[in-house]
Amino acid sequence: MKKTIPFLIAPILFITGCTNSGEKYFTGTIEYSYAYTSDSLNADSLAATRPGKSDFRYDLSDYQSRFVGKDTETYYYSGDLNKSIGEINDQHNYTCEDYSVVTDSVISWKIYDSDEKVLGQQCRILEMQKGNSWVKYYVSTEMKIAPATYQKHRSYNWDFYGEKASGGLILRSEHRFKKFTMKGEATAVSEEGSDFKALTIDNKKINEICNKQ
Repeated sequence: MKKTIPFLIAPILFITGCTNSGEKYFTGTIEYSYAYTSDSLNADSLAATRPGKSDFRYDLSDYQSRFVGKDTETYYYSGDLNKSIGEINDQHNYTCEDYSVVTDSVISWKIYDSDEKVLGQQCRILEMQKGNSWVKYYVSTEMKIAPATYQKHRSYNWDFYGEKASGGLILRSEHRFKKFTMKGEATAVSEEGSDFKALTIDNKKINEICNKQ
């Protein structure tokens, strides 16, 4: 998960994949676009230095996120290992992070229904006042990501989002930082079957990289 973005954002999606309980979850790829505003910083400079778009690949236990901007940053999260490795510009200079570590705090939160639909989907709105930012997520009431992708993921409060939003897929987001605001919007989706693999690097490789650091 993107370290500088507490997190995120996707169209008319279908729900695929299942667990032993019969619950169905989304598997596939979601694309997002981002826009920036600021009272003190130049918006064009923000747009030039921060991600303009991203894509997220989800399966039933892992996700892979890629943020495209001046540099392209990719993160590979293993739900089984609860660890993520990251790289910049496909240079294979990987860094490892343990996502069981709390990196931010949730000071207050609320979740409520909304009459507004996003990409045809009914949403609820989750707001969180965190230690480093204020966050607003429009989460689908119809589409969910699998619990294994967030339940142990304490870093960046991803477990908190998953619990309070019941894993509802984020369709729109707003992050208010001290000097600027970042807004995200889903732009495209590709549905895949339950056998879809989110990661282009396997768990063995992730484990090897993390054990060396």
